Amino acid sequence: MSSSAIIFYAQRNAFRFGGPLLITIGSIGCILNLMVFTNDTLRKNPCTICFRAVNIVDFIYFYLGLLLTTLAVGYDIDPSATSIVFCRFRYYIALVLACWEASYIILAAIDRTLVTSRKTGTRKLSTRRLIRISVISITIFWLLFHIHALIFTQILQYGPNFFVCYYQPGTYTKFMTFSSLLLNGTLPPLFMGIFGLWTVRNIRKVNRGIRPASLTNTGNMTIGRPRILRSKDQQLIRMLFMNIISYIIFKCPVTIFLIYIQITQNNGKSAEQNIIEQSVIQLTYFWYFIDNSISCYTNLIVSKTFRTELKRILLNICSL
Repeated sequence: MSSSAIIFYAQRNAFRFGGPLLITIGSIGCILNLMVFTNDTLRKNPCTICFRAVNIVDFIYFYLGLLLTTLAVGYDIDPSATSIVFCRFRYYIALVLACWEASYIILAAIDRTLVTSRKTGTRKLSTRRLIRISVISITIFWLLFHIHALIFTQILQYGPNFFVCYYQPGTYTKFMTFSSLLLNGTLPPLFMGIFGLWTVRNIRKVNRGIRPASLTNTGNMTIGRPRILRSKDQQLIRMLFMNIISYIIFKCPVTIFLIYIQITQNNGKSAEQNIIEQSVIQLTYFWYFIDNSISCYTNLIVSKTFRTELKRILLNICSL
């Protein structure tokens, strides 16, 4: 069996058997996440608005991204390979969802940086109203920004009876490669890392009591009581950091391979090489979707508040 055949069957079986599993555990995880984050205990926190937005995006992703890819790769049911309208819509919605998810996580990281600041004025910027406005603005921006995918995505032939919905070759492929590198591979991890480290720095300053939140004059000496970060905020920060780590591990390989394709696009490639590259892309996309499926389970691991709230919600449901 040739190398192309081995890799082709590997990516097919990954989606045939792994795709339905990811959709199932991911859908359950998103529902559980939304139940916790819409509960009275957490829903008033600005950060949970971002978490809810991320989980809604993940849930949509399972059925407009992962399901379609699973049908196409695992079961040879791919309307996008024969319908140009479906092809363009599929890529458009995938691009939009990817940017929504990254932007909402970055927004959550910014909120955690604000709420951990020593400055009262900075902390006051962490409000539900500002977060809602930001989420709506981000949503509209990416819907408009990626309209180009509805025009320049094409159905390409890579071999006998082997058609693939992909970017239009040439200048547009270069644009999408560099765009993907910036918008999905470089800027999101960079901003997540910057605001994540900034938040850690703020937390350390709070814990050391560098700047007292209130001062009491007692004769010749001043006693200060440092501002204490609330337990719920600490738990949300833990969940956010796990989201950031998961994003970097599972999302970046797709971008790395797209860079490779861009670098080697002018090399003479055989039909077998093209098939190998398309199969590897699909494998990196399978890896990519794992991140969308596991957030609930990582939250259970790192957050006591999340575990407590989820347990209470499930017990209430069982007692009905």
